[in-house]
Amino acid sequence: MQVSELIEDLRERLRPLRSSLFPQQVLLELTDTALLGQSLLNGQPGPICIDVPLPSLTCRQGQPVEIDPLADLIGDLLVRDGLIDAYVMAALPQSAVQWQVIDWAGSSAPEDAAAELRQLNPDLGLPYPLAEAAIDLQPLSGAPGKHLLATTPRGVVEGWIQVFHQAGTNLDRLACPQTCRLAALQGHLAEIPAGTLLLVLTTESESRRLEAVRDGVPLFQWPLPQEAEATVAEVKRCLAFLRRNFREVRQVQLLLDGEWEEQTELESLLAAPAHQLNCAPFASLVLQGLAIPELMP
Repeated sequence: MQVSELIEDLRERLRPLRSSLFPQQVLLELTDTALLGQSLLNGQPGPICIDVPLPSLTCRQGQPVEIDPLADLIGDLLVRDGLIDAYVMAALPQSAVQWQVIDWAGSSAPEDAAAELRQLNPDLGLPYPLAEAAIDLQPLSGAPGKHLLATTPRGVVEGWIQVFHQAGTNLDRLACPQTCRLAALQGHLAEIPAGTLLLVLTTESESRRLEAVRDGVPLFQWPLPQEAEATVAEVKRCLAFLRRNFREVRQVQLLLDGEWEEQTELESLLAAPAHQLNCAPFASLVLQGLAIPELMP
């Protein structure tokens, strides 16, 4: 055996030990059209190491369709960056997840809220039975007795588990992007006056959307068009809807995630300056929230 082969064999033997002594994590945001990710060591994010598009129809509505190619791609990317032994924390595609706020009618939330919700089996207007859904319930900060419920069909979760298993990764958790974004926004929410309506406008490669949050409670989410003029008109319609349906709204704050050429028009519409979201050194708001320890199961 050559010296180089001996060294490589020794490295392979030491890999599991090194992984256990110096655990490293990978944050990965999944979408229907791309993968975005970076490493996390001792709570500190590394450089953006994964930013790749996915071929058309590789995923459909958050469901992985081409399992083998996806597994090969993820495995190859992690091997390339020496992260194949890292623990992967991934956020499901936005398109796969439905969310809503659960209010336990003024009482304190049950100890096992998820089990209680399944037993009650309320009609939540989901496009699938609650019994066939994977659910995530997170208490809402500053809103006792309320949870943010995110659901997705079990088949979506099982599909992604299969992808990561075939990729040879250590999948630590699959999170909901809505929960991650709200966790990342907590610092901003703590700085605005009570009762202020926060409008968060997010633009990504595949979509644009508006999210409304007040006092830490998500109220509303709506897709936005890609065209600037149409976007301003749609934001105006959304604001009118929010003023009608969520009690009196006196103060509005605008938070922009990404670049918006219509920023001036939006500021004029809301009669308030926009604040640019800066999630650096994280690659996205979702990855920032994914790294928050309180979200760990």
